Parts: sequence; structure tokens; C-alpha cells
Amino acid sequence: MSDYQQEERRNFAKANYIPLKEISEKDESNHGNVTSSFDERRYSVDEALKEIGLGLYHLKWIPIIAMSGFTQSSMVALASLLIISLQCQWNLNIPVQILLLFVLFFGSFPGSVLSGVLADKKGRKLSLILGQLLLLIFTVLSTISFNYVFFFIAYFFIGLAIGMLLHLSVVLLSEFSPPNFRTYSVLLFLLFWVLGSLFSTVVTYGLLNKHGWEIVTFVVAIPHIVISIFVLLVDESPRYLAISGQIAAAEQVLNRMSLQNNPDFEIVGKLEMRIENNRGSLGDVVGEEYRKNFGLLSVSLGLVGLIVYSSNTMIPYMLESNHCSHFNSTTYQVEKCKVSTPIFKDLSYINVSEIVMLPIFAVVNEVFGRLKTLRLLSVVLVVSTFFLVFCLERTFFMVCLYIQRGSVQSLLLTLLIYTPECYPTHIRGAGCGLTTMFLFFGGLISSAMVYPVGVLHGFSHLALALTLAAVGTLVTVGFMDKETRGCDIS
Repeated sequence: MSDYQQEERRNFAKANYIPLKEISEKDESNHGNVTSSFDERRYSVDEALKEIGLGLYHLKWIPIIAMSGFTQSSMVALASLLIISLQCQWNLNIPVQILLLFVLFFGSFPGSVLSGVLADKKGRKLSLILGQLLLLIFTVLSTISFNYVFFFIAYFFIGLAIGMLLHLSVVLLSEFSPPNFRTYSVLLFLLFWVLGSLFSTVVTYGLLNKHGWEIVTFVVAIPHIVISIFVLLVDESPRYLAISGQIAAAEQVLNRMSLQNNPDFEIVGKLEMRIENNRGSLGDVVGEEYRKNFGLLSVSLGLVGLIVYSSNTMIPYMLESNHCSHFNSTTYQVEKCKVSTPIFKDLSYINVSEIVMLPIFAVVNEVFGRLKTLRLLSVVLVVSTFFLVFCLERTFFMVCLYIQRGSVQSLLLTLLIYTPECYPTHIRGAGCGLTTMFLFFGGLISSAMVYPVGVLHGFSHLALALTLAAVGTLVTVGFMDKETRGCDIS
């Protein structure tokens, strides 16, 4: 390379902060030793992640962060599966289903918002560790509950932990991943989320009727221990370290990432990122610049949360209580205080349908972008939910139910990918926390709606309400206009 070409590259790099793959030139006459380097080069975290690419570092740590979704969903699913046993054990006349899930989602409110602010002010890793430990501690404590008051208190703190962990896991995955892998990082999180629900279903099926809900909860808590240990070893987000002024620490994380992904590649130069002292401001999240995206994302996540959690809660009741004519069979009739085993089989099939559809729409996300995928999934959700209203022939009904569950989970996947990309790093935790709070708000409404609407008046009434929610989602995503596929996140 001539002196003129080298000078051109230096000037271009300084003017545009463009990463240079070849930082140093090796002189063959000097036995391959470095003879010159661009010490004045400046690079951003996004540029470093693009250069480093996907490798061993990501394959090692991204699954560990994603597995946090396994522990979260296992407890949400368990809450609806244990209702019959809890109501019988404590001879409760109150609708336990309403109270238990209401307490769970109510606890998620402060957890989501406060942990988001804490993540921006003190770091993603600290908040993630606190949330995971809270989830472990109160899951174990719930197994020794001597009355329903103690049990509900434990579930309030479980909800608090889930509120902390859901958006933090997604934020950390987004900030660790190269731009072209962010979709698949969040996909892995949602796949573990579905697997957590499936795990709770299988454990409950095998142990509940014979050994009681305490043993079921204890077995479900075992993976929490393993994941809590591994989370302690996760690195802090290099983006957070950079904007908080910890440039050297951010460079160490990036160099460690580079070394593990490609030992022959070395980042040379100086990491440059604007230091933000006003981090985690909720006022900035709802300020003029981000107000529109915040409003649209909040409404969308609230409606999706209503559909996701209503379906989760209603399906066991629907199957057991014969709300549709094709379930009028002794298959689901069992003795009091026992949960019928065919229910678990159907729930497992529904979880598998979600596992099948999530990767498909992750690819669609990368090919067509976030906005087109959101609109496509909203249309599929409206149609599949509408057909559930009529309780048609069993096979057709179950196919529609599988598609509805898969499409709403894929819609949640796309929203979880999209939300961190809409906020800058210094308010990403607060923005995602405040936005995903509305996901739990949808769950809170579902906990109060499922029993009086779905259980007392029939599944068709609930399906009609969920159809209206799906239409609302379609209208809301239609107003979104910021495409973020492949974009750098500042």
C-alpha cells in the first residue's frame, strides 16, 4: 500500500470513525513484525462488535443470559397450573386464579421500572444478578408456605424479580450482540422462555397429583440455582461501561470478546463514546424525542401481554371445564383436587407450536424488517383468534389455537427485539423497563378478566375480547414508522 493510500485511509477513518480491518501493515522484509499502526484511530462499540463478529464468546454467554427466560416463564406457567391444588389445600372460596396472578403481575410493575433505572445508573449486570437471586430465593420460600397469605407474598416478590429480569435480559443480549445477530439472541431468549413453560408443564404432569405442589415448585426451582451461579460470571455491557466513563473496562470486555472469537484479530485504537451523566431518566423516555415510540410500544406490549397471559391462564380451565362442545368428554373429568393428565398433553403441544413458529418469524424479521413483520403477525393473530370465538370442530380449533399461540409469541419476540433498538444506551434500561411494564399491565388485566369472562361465561366470550385486543395491536403497529433492522444502537 502506497504512502498516499495510507494517508487517505487515516483521514477517512478520522473523519468518519470507520473501523479499519487492517490496523497495521506487516513488512515482509521485517519478518512480519508490525512496522506502523494508526494509534489515532477512534472506534465505537458498534464498530468493534461488527469487526469482532459472532464467535465463541457469544456462543458461551448469550445462552446463559437467555436461560434467564427459562426460570422466569417456568414460574409464570406454574402459577396457573397450581391453582386447583392450592384452592383445595387451603379450602379457599375466593377465586385464587384472580388473586395469585394479580399479585404476580402487580409485583412486576415496580420491578420493571426500578430495575430499568438502576440498570442505567449502576449497570446491567448488577440488576440482572439481583433479579435472578430474588427469583431463586422467593421460589424456594414459596415451597414452605404455611398459608395462602405467605404464598401470595412470595409470589409478589417472584413477580418483582420477573419484572426486573425480562427486559434486562433482552437489553443485555442486544448490547452484547453484533447488529446482524440481535434478532437471534432475543429469539434464543424466547425459545428458553417457551421451554421454561414446557418444563413446568412436564414437571407438574409427573409430580403434582402424587406428591403435591410443594415438590413440584422445588423441582422447578432447581434450574434457578444453576442459572443464578452462571449469571454471576457474565460481563458487564461494554456499551454501558463506555457511556458511564469506564472506557478502559469497556475496552477490556471488547478485547476479551475479540480474543475468544478470533485470536488472530486485535482491536487497535481508542474506544470513543460520549459519556452520559444523566442516565436512566424517565423524563427523557417520555420526552418529545421518544414519546411517540414509547406510546406505541407501550400500547402494543400491553395488548400482546393481555393476549399472551389470558391464553396461558384460560387454556387449562377451557380444557377441564368443557367450554367448547368437542371437549365434552370424560377425558377431562377427574376426581376433585386432581388435575387431569390430558390437559398437560395439550399444553405441551401448544408450547411445541410456539417453538416451531418463533424461528420462522425470526428469519422473517431479518429478511423483511421489524415493521413489516409486526404487521404480518398482527394480521395472523387477528384471524386465528377470531376463529377461536366459534369453537369449531376440534381439529380446526386446535390448529387455530396453535397458530394463535405461535403468532402472539412471535409478535412478542419482534417487540422485544424492536424496543431496545428504539432507545439510546443511556436510557435503554429505563425505556425498556417502563415500556415492558405495560406487558405486565396486560397480564394484570388478564388475571382479572379470565375468570369472570372466560370461566364463568365461556371461552368464546374471552376469545372475542382477545380478538378486539388483536385488532388494537394491528392498528397500533400500523402507526410505527421507525425501521431498526441492521441499525447501530447508539
